[in-house]
Amino acid sequence: MTSSRDITVEVTVKSPLGLHGRPAAHIVKLVSSHHCQVTLTNLASGESGDCGSILSLLVLAASQGTRMQLHAVGEDADAAVRELSAYFSDGFNE
Repeated sequence: MTSSRDITVEVTVKSPLGLHGRPAAHIVKLVSSHHCQVTLTNLASGESGDCGSILSLLVLAASQGTRMQLHAVGEDADAAVRELSAYFSDGFNE
């Protein structure tokens, strides 16, 4: 039996380059290694994107300082959100 988790956290884009192609690709890779669905919402515009799609993340137009909301649902939701939150906190390692 698997349990489904539903987790929402707020993160901030810290990278001076914003959310661009390389970090978007890394986010997709992180999410694909977990058993959950993750969405990212730009809190300024209200636009949401599927973290399984690079293009979906890029259209969020998230520049440095943009507040975002991560929402994950699934058995690995907690691990996915923990890894993604750390990635945002580290400024996408840039």
